[in-house]
Amino acid sequence: MKLELKIEGMTCNSCSNAITKRLSKFDFTSNIHIDHEAGTGVLEVTDPVEDHKEQVVKAIEQIGYKVVQ
Repeated sequence: MKLELKIEGMTCNSCSNAITKRLSKFDFTSNIHIDHEAGTGVLEVTDPVEDHKEQVVKAIEQIGYKVVQ
């Protein structure tokens, strides 16, 4: 299932790459696209989506970015 997020604090490609690298460590994520210019993240997650969304948000915020919900 597709998960779309609004992410604050990204300023360059290194920011989007850092988030992509972090989210790639999860076995339940795929097709990760983080756009620093638009401040968005789109990725596929397996069920249960709500449980995985919480983990994704926590991972992004642990490396210094803010997910706006």
